[in-house]
Amino acid sequence: MDVEQIESWDASYSNTQSVHRTDDGIELYYEYRGEGPWLVILSGILVVSTAWRNFTHQLVKTNTVLTFDIRNQGGSSEGDGSYANHLRDLKSLLDGLEIEQAYLLGVSFATLFARDFAFEHPERVKGLIQCGPAISPYGSKRRDHMLKAWLTTLEASGPAGLFDASYPLVLGDRTIARGGSATYLALRERFLAVNSKAQLRANLEGGLEADDDPEKLRQLQCPVLLMTGDNDFSVGRSALNDQAALIPEARVEIIDHSGHAPYVEAPEVFESIVGEFIAEVEGREISEADRP
Repeated sequence: MDVEQIESWDASYSNTQSVHRTDDGIELYYEYRGEGPWLVILSGILVVSTAWRNFTHQLVKTNTVLTFDIRNQGGSSEGDGSYANHLRDLKSLLDGLEIEQAYLLGVSFATLFARDFAFEHPERVKGLIQCGPAISPYGSKRRDHMLKAWLTTLEASGPAGLFDASYPLVLGDRTIARGGSATYLALRERFLAVNSKAQLRANLEGGLEADDDPEKLRQLQCPVLLMTGDNDFSVGRSALNDQAALIPEARVEIIDHSGHAPYVEAPEVFESIVGEFIAEVEGREISEADRP
């Protein structure tokens, strides 16, 4: 990944926005592209919805990819950023678009939303894809320490300070070494353009309300794909394997030479793994439907 690639990314917002209004008056910016089974991407705190256009070139050929900004992010409006509200927003958006079933792809902190939605509404989720899961099979203490540290940094140094604290964590060391200062500055500029201090604070604080109850993993009823880069700062192979052991049907995929965001560092590999997972589940459903 180099500056030319970053500068070529399209993350602009449409002049004619697609907006869904929730019961409490929040306007959620969303967009969808492609054709096929619904794939809903939950991009969490640090990545806005429009950025996914650049990491789903292949997936939109076989899926309808829906992305949206959570409240207090990007093109969506500000409001109570409680954890429960994020879950209600997801259900409200799916209901509004009349999406009865979908694959959920959670990223980083949004893996918490994806897990809990699949736990609470199993009939709505055909498959669950968790990329760089912020979920631990051992409890939430580490994540809570990190969120509190990021909140302290945000209060002291603003969004620029938060970016500086998270940049060496989110990307792998090879990517950072190859990109140098130019890549750092290009990504920093994009981050600061779409994230305010108030928005970031609201969603980081909301993340502290989530829990890592292993019973939620044990009761997941859909196939689950757990994936991340081999250089992820927050979760490693052993923790993912221990998490998979709690889930009735799960498998682990590790992407080489990537960190917490393999969809940025190795988009082709990322898309291939996700696409194959969805195709496998879809194929299984067709086979079961054909049985006498």
